[in-house]
Amino acid sequence: MLPILKRIIQNKTSVWIFSGDQDSVVPLLGSRTLVRELAHDLNFSTTLPYGPWFHKDQVGGWVTEYGELLTFATVRGAAHMVPYAQPSRALHLFSGFVRGRRLPNNTHERGEISLLDIFS
Repeated sequence: MLPILKRIIQNKTSVWIFSGDQDSVVPLLGSRTLVRELAHDLNFSTTLPYGPWFHKDQVGGWVTEYGELLTFATVRGAAHMVPYAQPSRALHLFSGFVRGRRLPNNTHERGEISLLDIFS
């Protein structure tokens, strides 16, 4: 999978990889390590250090960015099926990706989004 992701990124396509912080199927630390290795292979530096992102005035998870094309995010309170476990946070994460926006790193940034916003 990593060689495919590497080729996608080398073609200047943004990639966001996410993981539920309670995922026992594909553990968060393994995913985070693989993304860090991918960034190293691409000679990407850390452009946003590992820190919290917010949704509805609460920590939605944690995020780090490498270069301008690779993002790794966690979703707080989610297991392997992130949209099932945390639908609102999952939608917020997906919406940020589709819109090309960074996840909010404080509670003052408003990014409340509905499905109507995405598909209209």
